[in-house]
Amino acid sequence: MDRLPVSEQLSEQDADPKGSSLERMLRVLDLFTEESPIWAVDDMGSALGFTRSTIYRYVRELAEANLLFQVEAGRYALGARIITWDRQLRVSDPLVRAARALESNFPRWSEQQVWLICRLFKDQVVCIHQCGELFSEVSYSRGSPRPLFLGATSKAILANMSSRQHSQLFLENPDEVRASNLGQTWEQFRRSLQRLRRQGYVASAGEVDSDVYGLAAPIFDGDGKVVGSVSCVRPIQQRDSTQEEGQGQQMLTLAENLSQLMAALANRPKQLD
Repeated sequence: MDRLPVSEQLSEQDADPKGSSLERMLRVLDLFTEESPIWAVDDMGSALGFTRSTIYRYVRELAEANLLFQVEAGRYALGARIITWDRQLRVSDPLVRAARALESNFPRWSEQQVWLICRLFKDQVVCIHQCGELFSEVSYSRGSPRPLFLGATSKAILANMSSRQHSQLFLENPDEVRASNLGQTWEQFRRSLQRLRRQGYVASAGEVDSDVYGLAAPIFDGDGKVVGSVSCVRPIQQRDSTQEEGQGQQMLTLAENLSQLMAALANRPKQLD
């Protein structure tokens, strides 16, 4: 990377008026998406409103840490350490390990079906494991963050969050709540989530991907806190209301088994490999 003039280097200490340097460096990493996987340094600075000296310093430090790498002069992509961390998550996450251990026991309801294991990270649902085959790619492929308010996969998690979380989410996401089919008022929203929680499993059709049907159940940690969900996604034409309750109960049993094995693996990671 080209070195900056001394005058610009000296100004770097005054370039962070808001937020810590770490927070601002993470914003740099957040620029890299499927749609924009490669960025020029100056474009990063413009997008984030950082001074030239600040963005050059951040990119230099991220590159030295192998979080970014230079694909050509002045242009960067995500680096090798990201790949290393992803592999570590694949082999060490107790929920992924539990899913792989139980994968042969997943029900076979259709020739075309995909099983998704998803985790809750703050207010996003992210797929961490996927198996099976479907005629088209689903939006919940590994690593894709999804909102909490649409689809069985997310609603199975949402319904089992605390009342305090529900209240905060309702207040902070009015547009998403209105589009969720969970009610337009707080009372409607609250009652819809209570109903889903009592039912245990959640079904939805065409909410995230227009041509698929999902059936999901929540996964809990050893303290009873919801941490994710297991769901089966199939072509929407295969939805059969006469079989849904029975399959939903199977989903609940599978989710309970995943919860128990995940907790055991988290406590004794070596013995249960």
